[in-house]
Amino acid sequence: MLPVEGVVRREIHLRRITCKGYARSDGLWDLEAHLIDTRPDAVVLPERTVEAHEAIHEMRVVVTIDGDFVIRDAVAHTLAAPYGVCGDIVPRYRRLIGERIGPGFTLFVKRLFRGEAGCTHLTELLPLIATMAYQVLFAERLATDAQTTGKSPLGQCHALRLDGPVVLEHFPNGFGRS
Repeated sequence: MLPVEGVVRREIHLRRITCKGYARSDGLWDLEAHLIDTRPDAVVLPERTVEAHEAIHEMRVVVTIDGDFVIRDAVAHTLAAPYGVCGDIVPRYRRLIGERIGPGFTLFVKRLFRGEAGCTHLTELLPLIATMAYQVLFAERLATDAQTTGKSPLGQCHALRLDGPVVLEHFPNGFGRS
């Protein structure tokens, strides 16, 4: 929602999330999500004072996947947090190793790391990593899959629905064929 004319707003909190995908030389992919929370004013917490614009939360998750979307490695990092014990939970995120990113992944993650079993901030990065997995591998495998396996991105989202204007205009004969 855009600000209402004549209403003054004061920033209270800024959350920045950055996601990056990397092709590795060993044929795997690294997917990294990074979250930083800051405030424009100092915040006094029980264990520390966070100065204005300093990170209250800074977390990073790096997940390594193979071409079948299977998680081959998962590493979580707590770089800044309100409490000294916050980072103690990061080894638990290695439980993702061996899981496959696909339908139901977000629900699985929410159940595995709910409540005291996880860190809210680290856990909320995982659905972003899942989405990014498709973005990264989609670009890498799109033409190959369409030509070798017959798999097509058509019909997989609103924009690429089979009866939609994008498909009708740009892919009237299907994907990968002219």
